[in-house]
Amino acid sequence: MDLISKIIDSAISSFIGPISDHITYPFKVSDNVKALDLAISELAALQADVKNGVKNAKLLGLMQNNQVEQWLGRVEAVRREVDNIRNRYQQRSRCLGGWSFNCWSNYWISKNAMRKLREVEKLHQKGNFEKVDTQLPPQIQDLPVGLDVGSKEEAGLQEILRYIDDNQYSTIGIWGMGGVGKTRLLLRVHNHCNSSSAFDVVIFVTASRKCSVEKIQADLCQNYSFGRGTNVESQATIIRNYLSDCNFIILLDDLWEQIDLQKVGIPFPLGLVNQFKRKVVLSTRLLTVCGLMDVQKSHKVVGLDTNDALCLFYEKVGDETINSHPQIRSLATKVVKELDGLPLALITIGRSMHGKKDPKEWDHAIDLLQKSRLNEIETVPNEEKIFHLLKYSYDSLESGVLKDCFLACSLWPEDWPINKDDLIECWIGLGLLDAFDAENYYNPGYTLIGELLSSCLLEQGASTYRVKMHDVIRDMALWLAHDSYVVRDRWIVGADQSLHKKDRWRQTERAALFMRSQDCVDRFIPGDANKLQFLMVRHSIYGTKVRTIIKNLGLFCTLTFLNLSRCNLIAFPEDISKLVNLSHLNLSFNKISFVPEELKFVKNLKYLILRQNCIGLFPKSVISELKELMILDLYVNRINFEHLSWLIKEMECLGNIRSIGITLQHAIHFWSLLELPNLPIRFLELDYVDGSDVLVIAANFVGNSKIQDNLYRLELKGKSVSKIEVKGESQSQLKYLEYLEIEGMELLEEIIWRNIAPKDLFGRLDDLVINNCGKLKDISWVLELPCLQKLKLLGCRNMIQLIEQFDLASASATEDTAETLSPTFPSLTHLSLQTLPELQIICDHQSIRFPSLEKMEIRHCPKLRMLPFQSNTIPSNLETIFIRNECWENLEWGDNELKEALQPIVQFSTY
Repeated sequence: MDLISKIIDSAISSFIGPISDHITYPFKVSDNVKALDLAISELAALQADVKNGVKNAKLLGLMQNNQVEQWLGRVEAVRREVDNIRNRYQQRSRCLGGWSFNCWSNYWISKNAMRKLREVEKLHQKGNFEKVDTQLPPQIQDLPVGLDVGSKEEAGLQEILRYIDDNQYSTIGIWGMGGVGKTRLLLRVHNHCNSSSAFDVVIFVTASRKCSVEKIQADLCQNYSFGRGTNVESQATIIRNYLSDCNFIILLDDLWEQIDLQKVGIPFPLGLVNQFKRKVVLSTRLLTVCGLMDVQKSHKVVGLDTNDALCLFYEKVGDETINSHPQIRSLATKVVKELDGLPLALITIGRSMHGKKDPKEWDHAIDLLQKSRLNEIETVPNEEKIFHLLKYSYDSLESGVLKDCFLACSLWPEDWPINKDDLIECWIGLGLLDAFDAENYYNPGYTLIGELLSSCLLEQGASTYRVKMHDVIRDMALWLAHDSYVVRDRWIVGADQSLHKKDRWRQTERAALFMRSQDCVDRFIPGDANKLQFLMVRHSIYGTKVRTIIKNLGLFCTLTFLNLSRCNLIAFPEDISKLVNLSHLNLSFNKISFVPEELKFVKNLKYLILRQNCIGLFPKSVISELKELMILDLYVNRINFEHLSWLIKEMECLGNIRSIGITLQHAIHFWSLLELPNLPIRFLELDYVDGSDVLVIAANFVGNSKIQDNLYRLELKGKSVSKIEVKGESQSQLKYLEYLEIEGMELLEEIIWRNIAPKDLFGRLDDLVINNCGKLKDISWVLELPCLQKLKLLGCRNMIQLIEQFDLASASATEDTAETLSPTFPSLTHLSLQTLPELQIICDHQSIRFPSLEKMEIRHCPKLRMLPFQSNTIPSNLETIFIRNECWENLEWGDNELKEALQPIVQFSTY
């Protein structure tokens, strides 16, 4: 009986115990959840210690064992389950000060909390692995960057830091020419990231030329104490294992070519992965490298402005030297101007001028700088400090043709804006593009210009049609040209006052001269310069007509290239027929009125460029004799009706022609030209004098292959025209047209689009000028030009509102092709409004946006009352607004903040 009694008591106890637990669950829900929170906090701390130990093991080349991996995975799962319990507890229906009468909900929350508490305690016990070192790998301390060099660098730093903070950008590029300050900027990024808590690991690696996966791995092992593998693959595994579970940023300086970062061991994908931030920031001289490295956001580093450049230069020279003589400060300013904001040059030359307290020493330095002999300045280290460093960009160019194209850019005077077409035509004349089998020489030329721009050996000019060459880069190019051609005087580039040494011309093959007087060129060039092949002359005596700039041209029969454009010539050079080897003749932008018949004896002529002269007479049998012609440019020359008729007929014999530029005043000439086979029209001016009041741009014009595949620049003129009708078809597209000018149509009231939309016809147009179209009241159709960068209106005297309303359905063949007009100018960077006396409103400032606008010019618009912005829609890149003071004061402001925000960028004009 006792045994039976004990059994019954035990059964009752075991039964009643669980029942009591179940009964108390709803009343202990708060205590149980708190106990679970405390336990999970202790487990999270243990998890962090274990993870740090694992990181250190990976750093030493060790792999975590399977038990640790499973334990960490289970801890993550339990933490998520605890979060769910906590959320359910916090989301209970509450009443009466927080008590809940939902017993069933409390029961299950409390029961699950207790069950999970026991699991957490077990995990905590199992997590007591062998003791591991939790110390993180040593980080490189802040790197020295020197003194601040100005506001541009600070703005660049803040821009890059914003990209780093933005999770949509994982790879960021810093690019610019050598010596401009990319490394310095990257060092500042390093120091900022090193001092912030955003990244666990900050790695800075100098890539440089001839970089490789092995080199980067070796730098990581040397500077960051990574364990060493036996080969590239094992080393990558060590690096990858360590970085995979942490926030890291990799900074690669001076990258010259694509590097496979995955082979290095950098974990991919980059970006935000499992809540870990993975970023790469690189610096390079080549924009193409940014593309090869899949850079998502890039920042170009440019030279310093004048004030910052002076400060940096003064710092390197030293106050004692700067203040040692009254003239030295002004001389230092001249030196800084020559160095054109390039930090590398400012620092190097500044240090070399330290202690030079005699103004004569400064005069000598300026003279050498102006003569492109930077490397000869006393105490400057060898050219590795300037030219040799910058020469890396030159050496990295892929072909000898591209290198020669770069050197040819130095043939333009210092600070001279270089027209892209002029540059390409120079390359063509030098035979540098003969290797390209292209229907249009200009297209590969633009490609080469793009490569030089991306290598920072050229810079974009003030307009899309021009490039420029940094002064120091030009100096280097001349230095390279002299070095490459062994004999220094094989290339002569200079002004008239520097050309008096006759003996230097005997070896000269190329000469680019800038004449500042009315002297003839052959006053400086001796008759025995019998190796001269290339001669380019620029003349600065504007307003003075020059009969000839070379009196004894026949002496230079070795010439193959002659460019006398912009020399104010009123006639062809004398003895032109004696230049039997001449293949390139450019006499553009002069005042020449006729073409001599003797030109037909220059049988080897391939490129005849007579753009923008006053030519009215063109004799018979000249063009038909020049059978080698590849480029014939008579653009903006109003040739006599009869002469132009036989000229067009003679063009039929030009079997090698690649490009034509021409002005047409009669429809009969236009259709005659289109009927000729294989005449690619690149520059076209239609200046109709036929008296018609409607100018029809017909489908058979815009659909003609000679127009579609070649037309780059188009000007439309006609004093009697009151209406322009554009008629097209679905396949009509002027796919290469970049410049359009509508000029002198004083009666023009409207432009009508039929069966085609502006965006389809002018898909690539980036420059539009509307000049002296007095009755035109609206140009809303320009909203549809996706690539439009520059818009200039002047002399449109009846225009009240620039953009009103444009019904796209009227421009479409069918309703289903009509689209909703996008209220934005996506690409517009420059807006110029001049002599618009009735203009009151530009556009609806509440709906139309100018996201890319950089410069705005408003002149002689006295009735303008409103700018096209609100305080929250001011373009972020807007740099300058040129406007007269009285016009500014007459503007009405939608809100008080707008005027205050724009005031700092306003520049008041006096005309």
